[in-house]
Amino acid sequence: MHGTWNGTDIGELGRRLQRATGEVWLQQVKGDPYADLLRGHADDPRPAQERVRALGPLWRSATGAWVTADHALAGELLGGTWPHRPLTDEEAHVPVHDAGLDGDAAHYRRLHGQVQEALAPAAVEAVCERVVAGLAADFDLVTDLAEVVPVNLLATALGPAGADRRELSRACAAAGVVLDGLLCPQPLDTTRRAAAAVGRLRALLATPGTGSSGTGPGDAAHARPRHEAALLLATAGVRTAARLITGAVLAVTDHPAQWASLADDPGHAALVVAEVLRHDSPVRIHPAVALADAGFAGQRVRAGERVVVLVAAANRDPEVFDEPDRFVTGRPAEALVPGLHHRVTLPFARAQAEAVLRTLATAGPRPRRSAGGLRSRRSPVTRHLLGCPLTTG
Repeated sequence: MHGTWNGTDIGELGRRLQRATGEVWLQQVKGDPYADLLRGHADDPRPAQERVRALGPLWRSATGAWVTADHALAGELLGGTWPHRPLTDEEAHVPVHDAGLDGDAAHYRRLHGQVQEALAPAAVEAVCERVVAGLAADFDLVTDLAEVVPVNLLATALGPAGADRRELSRACAAAGVVLDGLLCPQPLDTTRRAAAAVGRLRALLATPGTGSSGTGPGDAAHARPRHEAALLLATAGVRTAARLITGAVLAVTDHPAQWASLADDPGHAALVVAEVLRHDSPVRIHPAVALADAGFAGQRVRAGERVVVLVAAANRDPEVFDEPDRFVTGRPAEALVPGLHHRVTLPFARAQAEAVLRTLATAGPRPRRSAGGLRSRRSPVTRHLLGCPLTTG
């Protein structure tokens, strides 16, 4: 295989992905529970999560990463007060830098401000109402609703006028492996498609003022973070929003009492989504790299070592949550959520999930499952759902 990708020889990229896949597989065979989670093949990741929890609040995996499922330590690590950084392109298995996932906390605070300016509540509601109104009695939760809403919102609020939304949708779908590819090596063709999709998204989401012609320096400086915010939402935000929307809709589909509460009070949508963030975290694993030596839970973490928070496991810590596997709204303890770029993508996702629930409750009868869902492999971070047929008939 010839050519280059992201400055890397394609043949070398393929060999690198193969090596990484083989190393994770080998450690899983040897019984490493974190490697088991990284492969993303298990239908139910909870047994591996509980094996990690049993190994102590901070445990060193044979993969070299320090891993925690402890709620208290996870909260400390996700709080962002210790010196750390995201993964680099060399450490991840997708184009992290090109996808807009690099940067520090201040960078993401600036992007969050740009997103909040662009995504007004009225715009979110309007997009959700339009998509739900177009649903047939039999529809697919993922492909007809959960993946359509964020792409339409992105095109409406942040995309250029007249953007080809079908092309935007295809590019977002191809780039959606970015979050899972941080930790789980993807097939070579999938990785190459993701890189090409990120490049296409840069062009589709370019805003007036990002180019060199016809704008002053001030305009370009203002447009640049807005363009970065759009790219971050297109790569990581669309997949996160789709996962949270599917989790929220399935929560009221599978729990009739939750639907009844939602039908009586649209404000109940916020409680449902808050519990989905805990019970079915849309971003389940959060990696970081220590920038300085630090001590956590009696362990010494050296600068340059990877520290991984199992967000989904921490959100089901039995020391914090009673009956953690039950879906119960209004719990006193709040769910932990990842930091850094998720400070931008999760508010984007949460606003849509709540609006979708309100719109569905107003539109008609409670959706019901008409067949089982299909989940993708190699998606340990998002546990991406490929399809889930529902019916209101």
